[in-house]
Formats: sequence, structure tokens, C-alpha cells
Amino acid sequence: MRRQITITLLVLGTVFGYASGFSSLRCRAEARRDAFQRHVASLCVDAAREAERSERADRPPTRSAAAARSGSPEADTGAPR
Repeated sequence: MRRQITITLLVLGTVFGYASGFSSLRCRAEARRDAFQRHVASLCVDAAREAERSERADRPPTRSAAAARSGSPEADTGAPR
């Protein structure tokens, strides 16, 4: 009787141990996948911001429409030069 109880406890320990291990692997895999997705998303956001900054730096400075309408000497009047 004592031998059967020992074998049963060992079998249950083995089954629950494997189940716990597989569960742990699955949770870590999901966490690793989520971390990778966050990393890729941050890289994409950084690249988009850097592209926007470089695009702004490449453009010549423009005057606002209000300054052009105010009659400043540099405003385009439409007259030929």
C-alpha cells in the first residue's frame, strides 16, 4: 500500500512538474513576443520622427500667408519683375 502511494505521488509530481514547465515556457514566449513588438513599434516611431525632422530641415523656410498679405516689401504682388 505504501509503495502504491509513493508511485502515485511521484507520477503526480512528474505530471504537474511538466505541466508547470510548459505553462512557464508559454508565458515567457508571449512576454518575449510582446516585448519584441514594442521594440519594433518604438523603432518605427523613431524612424518616422527622424524622417519628419530631416524633411523639415531640407525645406526652405516659408513665410506665413498673413505676413504675405500684410503688404510687406517681400510680398508677392503678382506684378512682373
